[in-house]
Amino acid sequence: MAIKAIVMIAAVLTVFVAASYNTLTRKKNLIEQAELELHKYEEEGTAKDIDNAKKYLTAVIKEYNNKVESFPTSIVAEIFSFPKMHSDNFDEGL
Repeated sequence: MAIKAIVMIAAVLTVFVAASYNTLTRKKNLIEQAELELHKYEEEGTAKDIDNAKKYLTAVIKEYNNKVESFPTSIVAEIFSFPKMHSDNFDEGL
C-alpha cells in the first residue's frame, strides 16, 4: 500500500513539474515575441503602435514574474533557472 501511495505522489509531482515548466516556457516565449514586435514597431511603426507594444511587453513581463515568484511555480522556476525578468519601465513615459 505504501509503494502505491509513493507512486501516486511521484506521478502527481511529475505532472505538476511538467505543467509548471510548460507554463513558464510559454510565458518566456511570449516575452520574446513581444520584444520582437516592439523592435519591429520601433523601426517602422507609429508612436501609438510603439506605446501599445511597450504596454503589452510590460504586462507580459509582469505575468511571467508573477509565475516565477508565486508558490508553487516558484519551485520549478528555481530548479530550472527561470530568472525574474525586468522591464525597462516602458509605461513610465506613457
